Formats: sequence, C-alpha cells, structure tokens
Amino acid sequence: MSGRLAEHRCPGCEIRRPLCFCAMIPRIALETRVVLLMHTGERVLTTNTARLAAKALPNSEIRIRGAKDQRLSLADLAHDGRRPLLLYPSSHAAELNAELVAGLAGPVTLIVPDGSWSQVRRFVRRDRTLAGLPHVKLPSGPASTYRLRVQADAQNLCTLEAVARAIGILESVPAQQQLEALLRIMIERTLWSRGALSSDDCEHEIPAAARKSQAGQRGAYLNGLAGSALSGSHPAR
Repeated sequence: MSGRLAEHRCPGCEIRRPLCFCAMIPRIALETRVVLLMHTGERVLTTNTARLAAKALPNSEIRIRGAKDQRLSLADLAHDGRRPLLLYPSSHAAELNAELVAGLAGPVTLIVPDGSWSQVRRFVRRDRTLAGLPHVKLPSGPASTYRLRVQADAQNLCTLEAVARAIGILESVPAQQQLEALLRIMIERTLWSRGALSSDDCEHEIPAAARKSQAGQRGAYLNGLAGSALSGSHPAR
C-alpha cells in the first residue's frame, strides 16, 4: 500500500489490528501466474481486494498503472513463454471455460486490471500491448457478495472475486473456494467494524479483543453524548 498506513491498521491485511486475519490468509500454489494491474488510486484504499489476492497467491505480482511520471511497461507479458490472457469483457473476448482451457498450450499468465470500470476501459483502450492480447471474460455466475463499495452494475465483481472464479476454471475449484472464503472474512470483519453486521451473523468468530475494543469505543461515545447533554442543560449566563 502506498504511503503510511494508519497505526491502528494491521500492515498485513490492512484491517483494524484487533480484527487482523493474517493467520487466515492461505498460500495457494498455482501454475497460473497472476499479474494484477492496479490503478494508482487503489493504492490508498483499504477496501481494495487485489492486494489480498496477491498475498494469497505466491505466483502473482502487482504492477501500478497511472502513477505520475512512471510509465508502466507490459511488453514482457506477451513474451514470457506463457500464454497471456487478459481478463477483460471486451466485445471480442472469448468466454473462459473448460473448452477454451483445454485448447491452451502451456501455462497461463492471467492479467487482471484493478480499478473502476471507467479506469480499466481507458487503460485497456490506450495500451497497445493489452489491446493486442487475447481477451477472456468470465461466464455468467452468482451475483457479487462484495458489499464494501457501491457497484454500478449488479453483475460486476470485485477483483478478488474475478480472480477466484478465473482460477476455478484455469486450475481448480478448491483454489477458487479458498480465495472466496478469504474474501468473506475480509467483508464480514469490515462490515462488523462499521456496525453493519452483528457478531451472530458472521461466519467466522470476531476476535474477543475486537469485541472488547468496540465495546469500549461505544461506551466512550455514549458517555460523551451524556456529558454533552448535561452541559447543554445549564442555563445560559
């Protein structure tokens, strides 16, 4: 993550320290190489899921695009001895399915843009290397479970969901399930910290330290409100 992460956040999973789930991040060995092309604006967002994907996939990397005075070179992606596939639903994208995978020769480099749809469209359109790569799109599937940002389209997926589903087709369903389980942990702990999800509705137990910290913050807040109400009741002089 670019810049200095707030001290109350874990430097690994980037959530509030009492809610840290670093110990629950799997390390999934894949033959597929995943290259995440992250827009520079995503570097400061703790709701970004591409960084979580990179932590779970040792055979992956993040490249930053859009940074001022830094030109991103992607030429090596088309000449690394692998089959490059750009996960982007352009008008000429082929559906990523078992039949397509069966016809691929050699291991794959899966290139995944990370950013808003408008950012991704501009980037793919302007970059000649990406425009010239084979484009693939995911088949229709369940709606996104990502609730940390407002989606412009109900069919849109967050980056980690898209990577998970693509890996489920390219490699194995168990790998997909591990990535999706990781995303659920991030989502529910973030929503719980926002007060938008109760502990009883969480699939994974909220750490006791987090519950204690939250209760202390709530108590301090209520005490502050009570103090303000009392001071406000005094007659003006």
